[in-house]
Amino acid sequence: MIFETKFIWVGLMQIIGFFVQGCTGFGCTVIAAAVTNGLLGTTEGVPYGTLITLPFMYFLGIKAFKDVSWKDLAKIICLCMPGILVGNYLFHAVSPDVAKICIGAMVTFIALMNIYKHIIKPLVLKKEVEEEVDTPFRTALRYGCLVLGGIVHGAFNIGGPLITVYTIAAVKEKEKFRNTMNMVWVILNTWNAFSQFRNGVITPHLLSALAVGVPMAAVGFFLGMAFLKKINRETFLRVVYCVLLFVGGNMLITSLLSVL
Repeated sequence: MIFETKFIWVGLMQIIGFFVQGCTGFGCTVIAAAVTNGLLGTTEGVPYGTLITLPFMYFLGIKAFKDVSWKDLAKIICLCMPGILVGNYLFHAVSPDVAKICIGAMVTFIALMNIYKHIIKPLVLKKEVEEEVDTPFRTALRYGCLVLGGIVHGAFNIGGPLITVYTIAAVKEKEKFRNTMNMVWVILNTWNAFSQFRNGVITPHLLSALAVGVPMAAVGFFLGMAFLKKINRETFLRVVYCVLLFVGGNMLITSLLSVL
């Protein structure tokens, strides 16, 4: 086994990322990506981000198998898979920076609207939040996010935030939302892991980094699961939209800086 000090720094970042993952069902890879890719390099950082999730995704998938919104999961997979195939085709035709700027701006806008609704309006302005009526336009927007999410995930592996936009509106129970998102990543990350294995990116150096990182990620993951049980749905929504704002804003800002 190989050991390098940077494995510990990468692992410490996983505690934060997997705390969010254990609570919300998404976010660990994106939150830790800057440190992971910065210290390991993208060649190892990308498969590291995929492989480190699998033990926890499988564990939660088995544990919460009965508490998944299978109907919504089927919709997510059915609408995303054609998009993923299209995205694979478009990989060389569309600039990743342009795609990230567009997706980052869209997710940031959606997150800001919901932060105003769920945080600013009730907590700062002290106004009552009115229940929104689901309209055909809102429904079409959610399904559009799924299709577009599949396309950009197939092209650049960044469709998660758009998939989350659909799921948070469709699945109302906080734990069922987390468990449904988890099953999405069980399917997509298993697919990515097989692709990475075939491409020969699994090296002794990468496995050594994972051996250090997995126990540290476990600390964050199980703390996040415990935290979810302590909060109500409204607080959960606030956490989810703040995470979405971070993910979308980070994607937007870093992509803009890369093209300037």
